[in-house]
Amino acid sequence: MTERDRVPPHSHCVVCGAAIPEGERFCSEKCRREYERRRRRVVLTQWALAGGLIALGVVLMLRGV
Repeated sequence: MTERDRVPPHSHCVVCGAAIPEGERFCSEKCRREYERRRRRVVLTQWALAGGLIALGVVLMLRGV
């Protein structure tokens, strides 16, 4: 009997790493909410960075650099 035979098929929660049924992404509603909170923060950060780079580009173009 190999290690693979003893461990039933499963996945791991993308937030906390807990073992969960295969095909699931989260172990609880709490982890689902945490994932969504982190995801929103990443998107907002990306938009802020893009906006800052655009603003910097505009300023540099207006100054003739």
